[in-house]
Amino acid sequence: MSTAHGNILSRLNPEVLLHYVLPYLDITSIRQLCFTCTTFQDLTDCHLLCRTSLVIPEKTRKSIKEKHMLCLAEKTRNLKYLDLSGCSDAVTNKTLKCFIYRNHSLVLLNISGCFKITAKAFAIEEDILEDKAALYALSNLEIFIANWCRMVDGECIVSMSHAPLRVLSLAGTWYMDDDAVSDCSTFFRNLECLNLSKCYKVTDRAVNKLVHCKKLRVLKISSCWRVTDAAVSRVTEECGELMQVALDDCRSVTRALMVQLGEDGLLLLEGGKRDAEQMWDCSSSYLKHKFRF
Repeated sequence: MSTAHGNILSRLNPEVLLHYVLPYLDITSIRQLCFTCTTFQDLTDCHLLCRTSLVIPEKTRKSIKEKHMLCLAEKTRNLKYLDLSGCSDAVTNKTLKCFIYRNHSLVLLNISGCFKITAKAFAIEEDILEDKAALYALSNLEIFIANWCRMVDGECIVSMSHAPLRVLSLAGTWYMDDDAVSDCSTFFRNLECLNLSKCYKVTDRAVNKLVHCKKLRVLKISSCWRVTDAAVSRVTEECGELMQVALDDCRSVTRALMVQLGEDGLLLLEGGKRDAEQMWDCSSSYLKHKFRF
C-alpha cells in the first residue's frame, strides 16, 4: 500500500498543486490535507506562507480551537485579508497577536464576535520591542471590523494609532466612549466609514469631534441614545462627502431632522439588528465596490 501511495505522489506536479489546487481549497480542507503525509504537509506550509487571504469557514468557526489557530498563524507571513469573525473560542489575545506580528501587510482585519480580545492583543510588549519588525504591525491596516468585541476600548485605538484606517466598525462594543471616539477622529483623519451602532456611551461630544474626518462618507450611530439633533446636524453639515447615515433607534434624534436629512440628499440606512450589522460590514458592495478591494 505504501509503495502504491508513493507512486501516486511521485506523479503529482507540486507546481500544479500549489498554483491551481490549493488556492481553491478552504482553510479546513488545507488543514486536513497537511496531516495526510509529509509531502502534502510541505506543500500546505508553502501555500500558507504565500497566502494573502484567510477566511475561516462558518461551519468551522465554532469547532476550531486556539491551538489550531496558533498553528495557522505561525505558518502565515503575507496575509492582507484576515477574517476571524465568529471564532469566539479560538481567537484569543495570543492568537491575534501572532497573526498581527507575522503579517505586516494586513489591509483588512475582521474579528467580529471574538469577545476574548482585549487591548493586550494590540499592545507591543517589552519582550518584543527589540524586534524592529514588530513596529510595522498594522502599519498597512485600512479596514478594522470588531463588532460585538465587548472588551475593545480606547486603549486598543491608541495602540492602532499608526494604522492608516479608512474603515472602522465597532458596533456593540461596551467600552467605546467619548474619549475613545475622540481618539479615532484624531488618529484616523482619513476615515471614510465609521460604525458606532449600539455604543451606548457615545454622546454629542464624541460626534462633534468627527467633523475633523473630512473624508467621512458613511456614518452609522444607530441606537446611540445620547446623541441629539445638534451633533448630527453639525457633522452632516461639515463633512461634505458624507452620503449615508444610520440613525435608527437614536431616541434623542427627532423625526423632523431625519426628514430634513433625506430631503438634503443623504441616504438614511436602516437595520439595527446584530445580523444586519455583520451584513452591512461584510457585503461585497460595502468593502469591494465602495472601497475598491
